[in-house]
Amino acid sequence: MYGIFMESVVIFKNYVGGRYIVALFLLALLYLIFAEKNRRRRAMFVYMPVSLLLAFFFPVTRKVFVRLMGEGDTYYRILWLVPMGLVIAYGGVKFAVFVCEKKGLVMKRLTLAALAAAVMLCGTYVYASQYMSRAENLYHIPQKVIDICDVIAPAEGEERIWAVFPTDLVYFVRQYDTDIQMLYGREMVEPKWQYAEPVHTVMNHPTTIDMEALVALTRERNCTYIVLPNNKGVSETPENFGLELLDTIEGYPVYFDPVAEQMLEERFG
Repeated sequence: MYGIFMESVVIFKNYVGGRYIVALFLLALLYLIFAEKNRRRRAMFVYMPVSLLLAFFFPVTRKVFVRLMGEGDTYYRILWLVPMGLVIAYGGVKFAVFVCEKKGLVMKRLTLAALAAAVMLCGTYVYASQYMSRAENLYHIPQKVIDICDVIAPAEGEERIWAVFPTDLVYFVRQYDTDIQMLYGREMVEPKWQYAEPVHTVMNHPTTIDMEALVALTRERNCTYIVLPNNKGVSETPENFGLELLDTIEGYPVYFDPVAEQMLEERFG
């Protein structure tokens, strides 16, 4: 049981990142335990966070979670339910109101300014992370994905199409247009799931894509569009296999396969 508890501690540390934000959260939580008298607010800002944290660190909870879910890699998601930001914000504002009642409006404003500075100094700049980037559009996905999808997407009322994308783009396509069906998606990108897909194996070659093998596989799967990576070579010119280049977007060649289109019509009319 102790080992399971320590695993939960490690998961918690990895989830929260910096210890300073956790310190602010615990300070705000401790203050609200004594200062908050409203039942509903106390339930939201005190009872719920405390209950969730106790359940998270309780070894039996983790054992049940693993038993039900089949794996424990997503156990950290329980912490998504803990409203750390809300507790810090509400606790800070409530403390500032308390200061205002005792010391006046000027001290309240100074207290709020100090708390805001503490939150900023205890955090990290979000765009410093390799996993974060500034939004390029309203969809909050790379603009190159939108541009590629707009090139190959079926017109309104037409049947959905099949396409193959490089690994680095598959996360975003379905977020933008569900009329574009992919031969493989996120399940192929995550190594832990150990799925095997022949088309992905060819596309994921570290240096050169075997075009003959790729085209043979995509035509078997009724795939009419192929988007090639922008950082790999090809064994042969795609046009040698009847592919038509529609556009090149940020280095990604976008091809249409009229042979696959014809085969699709012959198979399904």
